[in-house]
Amino acid sequence: MTEVMGLKMGGEVVALTACETGVGKDVSGEGVMGMGRAFQYAGCGNVLMSLWSVAEDATVSLSNAFFRNLKEGKAPKEALRLARTEIRKNGYEHPFYWSGFILVGN
Repeated sequence: MTEVMGLKMGGEVVALTACETGVGKDVSGEGVMGMGRAFQYAGCGNVLMSLWSVAEDATVSLSNAFFRNLKEGKAPKEALRLARTEIRKNGYEHPFYWSGFILVGN
């Protein structure tokens, strides 16, 4: 986390799609510190991250749809909404597969 915070990044979106990438440690006076916060501190406008252990196939599908939507010009928030809808239609209806991903940032 310290290394990431030392980077100078200017990306609009970073995706941290491994398990529990949105989970951090509560630091007195700072709030929750985790990898997502580190990337925001480094200059990334939006961070896509997961709140629990994720299923690999569903995560790959969600990530592919998310980035395809971004490439088509959708805003990050809309890209995630559409990606969630798409994977639900493709057999991952249970919220376990898609609701653990959050977008934090702009």
